Amino acid sequence: MRMWRSLTQMIFMGVLSVLLTGCVIAPIEVELSPQEKVRIVLPNSVEPVDLSSYEEELLTKVNEARAEEGVEPLVYDPQVAKVAQLKAQDLLTNNYFEHESPTYGAPSEMLTQFGIDWIASGENIAAGQLSVDEVHQGWMDSPGHRENILNPMFTHIGFGFTEGGGDYGTYWVQMFTAY
Repeated sequence: MRMWRSLTQMIFMGVLSVLLTGCVIAPIEVELSPQEKVRIVLPNSVEPVDLSSYEEELLTKVNEARAEEGVEPLVYDPQVAKVAQLKAQDLLTNNYFEHESPTYGAPSEMLTQFGIDWIASGENIAAGQLSVDEVHQGWMDSPGHRENILNPMFTHIGFGFTEGGGDYGTYWVQMFTAY
């Protein structure tokens, strides 16, 4: 009986290993809006997350600034980016320029409302700049914004950008989190 059980277990494990041989971790797509998709890559995958050109430029500039100060790079987080984009749109739609949103409240409250379980968070906003270089330099020249960019506690970042109205024409948002 004992030998039969051992043989059965060996056969089961062999069949299971054959069945699992073709299984791999692959990227999945999450729809954020009818026009926009972001590919989320699972941790063991080698494929990068798809970023817009301005997000890629900003992430590079932020991480270069952090590297110059010996701070670990930030990881792009598509969920944080979704919230940052909503904040940028809210700035434009409601024509205000403050961290406290009339729609969502404080940045930390907004992150929580959208299911982001953070232990630290921060936000940089800017308005009127016409390029990534201009907005990044403005943030780096401002002590409070620079502090957020270089804060070693933050591990993740998302960006928002919108244009075409309001008092300033363009609105930029960086949201920082740590988990």
